[in-house]
Amino acid sequence: MKVQTERFGELEVANNRIITFQRGIPGFEEFKQYALIPADAQKDTPFFFLQSIEEGAISFFLVDPFAFFGEYDVKLEEQAVERLKLVNPSDAIVLTTVTVQDEMKDATTNLKAPLIINNKKQQGMQVVLNNKDYQIKQPLFQPEPKAALRQV
Repeated sequence: MKVQTERFGELEVANNRIITFQRGIPGFEEFKQYALIPADAQKDTPFFFLQSIEEGAISFFLVDPFAFFGEYDVKLEEQAVERLKLVNPSDAIVLTTVTVQDEMKDATTNLKAPLIINNKKQQGMQVVLNNKDYQIKQPLFQPEPKAALRQV
């Protein structure tokens, strides 16, 4: 299937690679079909774009949160597991949305509401985790520690 996009121009997306979000993504409920595109096809990267198949102007910047937050723990409620038809936890891809206001070094990610994709069934949904420690605007990159001032 050929898809015309604003960010990537014309894309060729195999039908078996289209991810369906049955209820859409909050704020974009009318758009249900997406393609997951690595941000850099030349090398392994934790960054992706989720490109709408139905609307070329809609594209989400995503990250594999485990690449930055090793302790990140996603516990899905049974209802979400059933909706995604997840049989094996290893079939799930977990990605979080990234917001870049000015510079990439100041980017934030939404750890509170990750996107979960069943990679076997090509089904996806955004879930809100019941964990008060996860933030909607979690800084992606930790600031460099400032050198301690020496007293003379």
